[in-house]
Amino acid sequence: MFAPLAVLALNAALAAATPAAATPAAPRADDACTTEAFTIEGRAVTLQVCAPAAVPPAEKGKRAVVVLRETVSAGGVTFVRAATLDYHQGAESSRAIDDVPLDKLNIAKTLHLSVEFKPGSVHLEHVLLIPGAIPLK
Repeated sequence: MFAPLAVLALNAALAAATPAAATPAAPRADDACTTEAFTIEGRAVTLQVCAPAAVPPAEKGKRAVVVLRETVSAGGVTFVRAATLDYHQGAESSRAIDDVPLDKLNIAKTLHLSVEFKPGSVHLEHVLLIPGAIPLK
């Protein structure tokens, strides 16, 4: 009898201690953005990825966490999410892999992204639609 109550209490405590997912800030005019359009299950889907124009400060050779803002739209529905990548100060570029579930668009698929970041620019290198590993870019 006590075990289920303890589990419920632990779940409640964890939920209270975990901050709600914050919506990433809207892109600034000087942010670097890239936009791609795809047709998925007969629907036009637009994906925009933005990165800050300036890299957060870090010592040379150390990593800085760069927050990417991903905006996905289709059929009047838009959602925004954040992804992060590690940028090593002094490196020419850094890359990140990210999966963007499309369930909020009522599409039971996921975009698997390969993103390249250089200070002042962001580029979608590859986009796969999964399951099925269908190349979109």
